[in-house]
Amino acid sequence: MMIRHSALLATFMFLVACNPLRPVATPAPEVPDSYSRIQQATVPSPDRWWHAFDDPQLNRLEQQLFNGNLDILQAWHRLEQVEAQFRQSHANRFPTLNFNGSTGRSQSLSAAGESRSTSSSLSLAAAYEIDLWNKLADRDAAARLQILASEDTVKTLLLSLSAQLAGEYFLAQEQHAHLKLLQVQKARSESLLELVTRRYQAGLLTASSLYQAQRNLATIEAQLPGYSTTLTQAENSIAVLLGQAPGSIKLEVVDLPHIASAVTLGLPADLLTRRPDVARALHQLEATDHTLAATIAERLPALNLSATLGRAAYSLTNGDVNGTLWSLVLNLTQPLFDGGRRQAAVEQQQAVRAEQLAATRQVLLTAMQELENSLVSERNYALRAQLLERQKDANSGYLNASLNNYRTGLSDSTNWLNSEIDQLGILSQQISNQRLWLSQRITLVKALGGSWMNDELTAQRNSSREQK
Repeated sequence: MMIRHSALLATFMFLVACNPLRPVATPAPEVPDSYSRIQQATVPSPDRWWHAFDDPQLNRLEQQLFNGNLDILQAWHRLEQVEAQFRQSHANRFPTLNFNGSTGRSQSLSAAGESRSTSSSLSLAAAYEIDLWNKLADRDAAARLQILASEDTVKTLLLSLSAQLAGEYFLAQEQHAHLKLLQVQKARSESLLELVTRRYQAGLLTASSLYQAQRNLATIEAQLPGYSTTLTQAENSIAVLLGQAPGSIKLEVVDLPHIASAVTLGLPADLLTRRPDVARALHQLEATDHTLAATIAERLPALNLSATLGRAAYSLTNGDVNGTLWSLVLNLTQPLFDGGRRQAAVEQQQAVRAEQLAATRQVLLTAMQELENSLVSERNYALRAQLLERQKDANSGYLNASLNNYRTGLSDSTNWLNSEIDQLGILSQQISNQRLWLSQRITLVKALGGSWMNDELTAQRNSSREQK
């Protein structure tokens, strides 16, 4: 009989070794071999992209961001929750072992009279589900991939917030540059107004020249509050990003850096590993494959093993009984009818997998779109910088000629004063264009992703372990 049971068990184990219902893994979406726009004069850029701007103040702020930002702290604790959930899921792959103990005393009545008894027992109970169809292994793999996807979420946040901080930083420095330019132009306009006023009072100029000089000064003064407001808002945004109260940050004034060369793009396939949002989508897609396989396995036979070993003692009216108790049970369960519940669960998970595949493709397309758009914007901001420089040079020549004509009496002051305000506008456009170019560079390096987030994640994990 024992040989027959062993042969049946061996045959069953052989049949379950090959699962014909196991789904085929979903392949990753394909990516183009190259970008449609190629940058020239590329140079290797530092992985921590903000170091390319060579700004110690910005470097310090970025590090404070990683240590103090509250969104990053929340994301980190969410990751810890996912890791704890994985440990709970992973525990299902191991046997369970419980200790049971009991003691009691009872009295009963019968025709023979009262009967008293005392009982006590100690036992160990073990249970284990044999993973015939890799159901538990698939659930375990899906949970592991969810950890990776959660890590990618933290990395995505690190990349996004580092770009946001740099954007606010250069926005603030742009406002400083505008205010500095306006203060210089304001002092010049005040001097010009005094000169025009004296000449008007001497009868050498018309009232229109006086009004023009007054208008130029008023135009400059009217711009000052707007730039001051934007500067304060940018500094407050930086303070909140660092986890500090608004008003606690006052930036040291520095010049906007110049962009000397383009960054190295690599290949579109690099986005699969350098972009954390793309990596997250891929990990989630792979997790749906394992979840689907585990859902299918729910329809197949399950094999559970349980065992009990213990000691019991009974003290009865007519004597004592004690001894060792044990049991070993192998339980086979095959679902036969459930009203279609398990099949519906499989179909639901198949739809989840199809949805995640479409989402992954969308994330990849969006990543490539961001990169392609950034390349176009980079080129156009560089071109606009050249055109503004040419416009400034041409207006400078016209301004000098108008001033000379005014001094020699060949023309009145109208052209000269108009050229002054035009020059201010061109200089202001150059500052704004430089900041927008920097913002576009930030968008480009964000679109390219990177690997520096891995180091920050490791540092956060080490810091959390030290605190525990």
